[in-house]
Formats: sequence, C-alpha cells, structure tokens
Amino acid sequence: MSPLRAVLALALLVSAAAPLGASAMTLPEAIALARRANPGLAEARAQSDAASARLAQARAGRLPSLTLSGESASGTTDLGGFFGFGQSDVSPRGASLQLRQPLFSGGGVSAAIDQAGEGRAAALAQVGGATAQLSADVAAAYVGVLSAQDMLALAKALVGQMETITAQAELRFKGGEIPRTDLDQARARQAEARAGLARAEGQLASRRAHFVAVVGAEPNALESPDVVASGLPSSLDEAIALAAQSSPLLLAAQATERAAQAGVRYARAERLPSLALTATASTARDQFFPGYSADGVTVGVQGRWTLFSGGAVTGRIDEAGAMLRIAQSRVDAAQAQVREAVIRAWGDLATSRAVLLAATDQASAAGSALNSVRNEVRVGQKPILDLLDAEREALSAQGGLVAARGDVTVSTYRLKALLGGPALTP
Repeated sequence: MSPLRAVLALALLVSAAAPLGASAMTLPEAIALARRANPGLAEARAQSDAASARLAQARAGRLPSLTLSGESASGTTDLGGFFGFGQSDVSPRGASLQLRQPLFSGGGVSAAIDQAGEGRAAALAQVGGATAQLSADVAAAYVGVLSAQDMLALAKALVGQMETITAQAELRFKGGEIPRTDLDQARARQAEARAGLARAEGQLASRRAHFVAVVGAEPNALESPDVVASGLPSSLDEAIALAAQSSPLLLAAQATERAAQAGVRYARAERLPSLALTATASTARDQFFPGYSADGVTVGVQGRWTLFSGGAVTGRIDEAGAMLRIAQSRVDAAQAQVREAVIRAWGDLATSRAVLLAATDQASAAGSALNSVRNEVRVGQKPILDLLDAEREALSAQGGLVAARGDVTVSTYRLKALLGGPALTP
C-alpha cells in the first residue's frame, strides 16, 4: 500500500472514531438533528400550523354560535310629564343570550372549508418539500466535511512525501548524482504541497462552518455514509411517474389550484341568500322609563340576500377566476419543472456512479504507478521529476475518488428530495 493510501485509510478511521466519551454522528442522525433546529423548516411548520388554524375557523361556520351581550348604565331622564314621569334617576340595564345556527349559505361555508383544507394540504406539501431539501442540504454538508477531511489527510501525506524527496534530492545533489535543476524542482513541489495543505485546511474550516449552519452542531466525529439504492426507482420513466404522484413541489401546486377552485365557489356564493335559525332570550330594566321591566324569548329565522352591491360581488368573482387561472398555470409550470429536475438528477446520479467506478480504477492505477516510479528512481532508472509527477498524479487520483464518493451520496439525496414520499426517510 502506498503512503498516500495508508494516510487516507488512517484519516478515514480517525474521522469515523469519536472523541473520548462521545459517539460518532451518522448522516441520518445529522438529518434528524437539522430537522429539529433548522429555521427554514420551522417556518414551514409554522405556516402549516397557521393553515390548520384557518381550516378550524372555516369549519366553525357550520356550527352554532352562542352570544351573550349585556349593558348597564346610570343617568337621569326627564319625560316631561308623559306617563306621569318627570325627571328621575335611572339605571338602565339589559342582557340577551342568542343561539344562532346557520341553515343555508349558498355553498359559501362549504367552499370556505374546502379552500382552507386545500390550503392546509399545500402547506403540508411545502413542509415535505422543505424537509426533503433540508435532507439533501445536510447530505451535501456532511459529505463536504468528510471530503475536506480526506483531502487534508492527502495534503499532509503529500507534504510528508515531498519533504522526504527533497531531503533525498539534497543528499544526492551534494553527492553529485543529480543536477541542480532536479533539486530546485523538488523544492518547488515541496512549496506547492505546503500551499495545497494550507488550502485544504481553509477548505475544511469553511466546510465545518457550513455544516454548523445547516445542522446546528459541530461535525466533530462523522461516520462515512452508507448510501444504498433502496427506495429509488429502477428506471427514469418510473422516477418521473413517481415524482408526478409525490413530488412536494407538484403536490403543493395542485393543492393551491384546488384551493383556488374553492375560492371561485366561495365568491359566487355571495350572490345567493343565507338563512340562519336564531333563538334569543333577553331581559331589560329601566330602559324607557323608571321601573320599566321586560323579559322575552324569541325563536325565528334570519335571512340575508344582497340584491345589489355596485359590482363588488362580480369583482370578487372575477378576481377569484383570475387567481384560479394563475394557479393552473403554476401547476403546468411545476409539472415541467419537476420533470426536468428529475431527469437532471437521474442523469447526475448515473454520472456520479460511473465516475466513481472510473475514479476507483484511476486511483488504483496511480497508486501502482507511484510505487513503480519510486522504485525506479531509487535505482536511478528515472529522474526525481518523474517521482514528483507521480506523487502529484496519485494525489489527484485519490482526491478524485474522494469527490466521486461524495457526489454519489449527494446525488442520491437530491433525487430522493424530488421524488418525495417514503424515500425521504433517512
């Protein structure tokens, strides 16, 4: 095994090992943690709660209402001798209790309930979409940290190799075995390796900060993710069909369209009369003249019908119709967007898998070539420059392998985010 591979393997073991007294974090655990603390997801859930509250308000339109009202005052009245009363101090007071049960609203209450219910369905779909997107974002952040850790390990290994090669070159130059050019090239590659190490350290710091922003916790110990294909469709056509049924984006757009249809029915209901059954019990004292007393119970039907509104009702109907057309256009746009996104995500996943296979072969071949060149340089068959080039190529191949592994994980979660449904479960 080459030194670069040995260091990489050691780095993977270290990254999977937890600090003393703590357990390693897995990708599903990181996703679960982010779901509890992510502000964007919390906002989507709050929007869903608000939609549920609007649905409860709309359903209340079918239920009876009980209203208690009362008043009490004190003052002076002067009836000017009517009914034998002059100026008197009075304390008018009264109370009423009314029970009202809607009987007919022209379909307005049912339409309001349907509209609020579809609004809640759209909000729930948006929560699902936000959850799925967050899972993909966490996967990207998670893999980003692991990849940066691996690249840092490779950079450290390369620095170590370049220091050894440079030290050997200095000895050989002093012994007159190699020209000054070989020594200068070795020193240049050593400086290049140190610069790469600095970049790798900065990249790791940046990736860790991004992980904290997305997940809400430090990535102190991360296990390598084990991504399997379970839950994914077997073909592109199947993926497109599944997305058409369960994509959060499309489900939200379709629910919004149904809510707009209910909004049209609600607006049209304003042209029809409304009826309600009422029962009222009332009591009054001192209201019209001193000593006045009245108690009563009434039961009846109240009706209301707007015969002319100056065009206000027609305007609301036209507005609701326009909103429906907007919602229908958004459904069409969402269908095209989801289809395009699924095709692109499917292609990205297929490409990342193919790249992973090629990168594995390339890393293996580059490692074998590095060992061969190292032996040939040791016996003087090749110049040091060839060893420097082989070290660089081996590092590049190992870095490509690290990136390819991460791309497979991220592509898988991005495709799952588009498909929705049970595939979102980490």
